[in-house]
Formats: sequence, structure tokens, C-alpha cells
Amino acid sequence: MQQYFLLGAFLFAMWSCKPSVEESALPELLELTIIDSTLTGNELFFINVNDQVQIIGDSLIAISSIRTPLVGILRKDGKQVGQIASGDFPIGAFSPASFDISDYPIIYILDKRSESVLVFDVQKQEFNRKVKLNLPEDKIIRTVGAKFKKTPSGFMAELYSLKHDGFLPEFYQDSGNLIYFFDSTGKIQKSILDYPQEYAEKKGSLRPINYLAISDNADGLLVSFPHTKKLKRFTINGEEIEEIQLPNSRFFDYILKESDRIIDFQGLKSGQNLGVPSNDYFNSIFEDKKSIYIETWMKIDTTSMDKTRLTHLMIYNKKEEKWYETQNPKGILDIGMLAGVVRDTLYFYEGSMMKYDDKYIKRAVLRPVDD
Repeated sequence: MQQYFLLGAFLFAMWSCKPSVEESALPELLELTIIDSTLTGNELFFINVNDQVQIIGDSLIAISSIRTPLVGILRKDGKQVGQIASGDFPIGAFSPASFDISDYPIIYILDKRSESVLVFDVQKQEFNRKVKLNLPEDKIIRTVGAKFKKTPSGFMAELYSLKHDGFLPEFYQDSGNLIYFFDSTGKIQKSILDYPQEYAEKKGSLRPINYLAISDNADGLLVSFPHTKKLKRFTINGEEIEEIQLPNSRFFDYILKESDRIIDFQGLKSGQNLGVPSNDYFNSIFEDKKSIYIETWMKIDTTSMDKTRLTHLMIYNKKEEKWYETQNPKGILDIGMLAGVVRDTLYFYEGSMMKYDDKYIKRAVLRPVDD
């Protein structure tokens, strides 16, 4: 942890030397302080590398995994209370690309294997129904990390283009829309959002990660391709109603870096992808009545995975219409992923297994920085 503190202090000091005019364009600083860390249980299920975390009400946290095909439910004290796991139901195996728990104890799972939405009752451990999605011929569901939401009229899901290799510039130029709205029977209602100009104009390869970030908000959607420096608000039916300019940052790099050549999938297998720069991106967006919270993922250099993956928060106070950011970036493997905010407490889940087998729920608060 000391190395992250020193790096954060160095970056802050570097920016402190900028002219006052530039400083005035930067958001005010807050301190992110971890107040406790709770070891989770493992009596009901085992999660191997978390993919998505969501807070349920003010007492439960839902988790999915990159490698383990299940959605698990924890109490905030770390005790496991239930799971929906592949192979435990008569429908057979499934592959959760994402999930929605807005109607808990009902869980909606976006299943890549069957290209369907699977509906379960986690308390009764029952499978309720399957909604086959009518996907376009040139689209598939992302393997993991797909954006997905239950809507009043059906479902919203992020789809992935089959037209081009994700390393090729054509992927960002010709993927078409990414977000699709389906009715309750799985029929497409509309689609929105293609890759913006900042991505489509690149001539070299981009590292193919999921640059699209979407909030989980019952009243609508907050959407961002972070390198556009814009945050857009859509209604639950996909109508754009607001655009918020993202702030400058002392730590997050908005510059979208490309390689100096094109690398295809064969190059990836041969290790050529090492020449494709890593870009900062948003890990998650969370919104409550008072604020918008953006958790970042930043890579300061390329020498070591466990020492240079950092995260910090950008916070927008909606009443003040003012941006803040945390002054102390933390190792992503030390704090984990933001699950949500209950009153003034932020909840993170750290279960990567990249450093250790134990998994933790961590509580944190934001505090003013003393002058």
C-alpha cells in the first residue's frame, strides 16, 4: 500500500506545480479512507475472479465471476446467503455475461450460451422462465462484462460485433450500435450508441477492452465512453436527455492511445499485442440521489501488473453541479470494485484472487482534504 500512496503523492505534487489557471479547472480533492475490511465466507459457493458487483438495497451484495458461472449473494457482513449457479437447475449449463437484481429476490441473468435472459428466484432456488433474445446476425453477447438491465418493457443488453477482429480499426468504425432494447418476448425494439469519433478515427490497433461504461440506475442510464470526456444520460427507453462534461483529472488519462501498427488476432496469439498501449478506462459508474460516482482503472506504466493498476473516484455532486476526485489512488487489487453507496458509506468488493485466495467487503468514506 505504501507504494500506491507514494505514487499518488508524486502525481499530486506534480500537478500542484501547474499554473493557477490550470489548477482552477481541476476538481476539488477528497480523501478516500477505508474504515474496515470484512472477510467473506465460502460455505455456499466459491467465486473465482469477480466480474460484476451490485449492492441490493442497503444490506446485500450480488457478485458474478469471470471464471465461475454463477451469481452469488452476500450480506454486508460477509456471510453468503444464496447463489444461482450453472448446472444446478434443469435447464443445464449457462454462462452469465451479466445480471440484474433490481427486482430481488428475482435475478435476471444474461446468458451468452443460450443467447437468452434467464429468470430465477434466488430465495426459492427456482428457475422461472427463459426469454430467447432475437439477436441480429452480426452480433453476439459479450462473454463477460456485458452491460445489461431489466427495463419496464423488457431488457437492455450490450452486444458485440462479429464483423471484425477487436484489434482492427474497422471494429470501431463499423460495429454499428452497441446497446439493444428488447421487449418482454425478446424482440428488438430499438438500438443506440455506436463507437464515437475518438475511437473510430484511430488508424492503429486499440487494446480490445470494454470502453463503454453504464450506470445501474432505476430511473435511466448514465453512459460514457471515457475518452470522449462526456457523460450522457438516457431515459430507460434509450432517449438521450442530458450531457455532462467530465472534469479534468490529476490522475486519469483521457488520451486514447493506439499502436503504431495494426495487430490482428494471429498477432495476439504470437505475443505482438504487447505493442498495443494500455488505456485508462472506467471500471463502473454508480448514481444515487445526491451524487454520481465513477471508479477508474488506470495503468501508470507497463513494468508490473500488481504494482501499477490503480483506481480512484470521480464524484459529481448533483446539487452543487460540481466535480471532485479522490487524491489518493489505490491499488485495484487492494480495494476492489465499487458495489454501491449506502448513505455516506461506499462498499467495495475485492475478490480477484490475483494476490490471495481470500475475498473482502471493504467500507470506505470520503473526507475533505485539510489545507
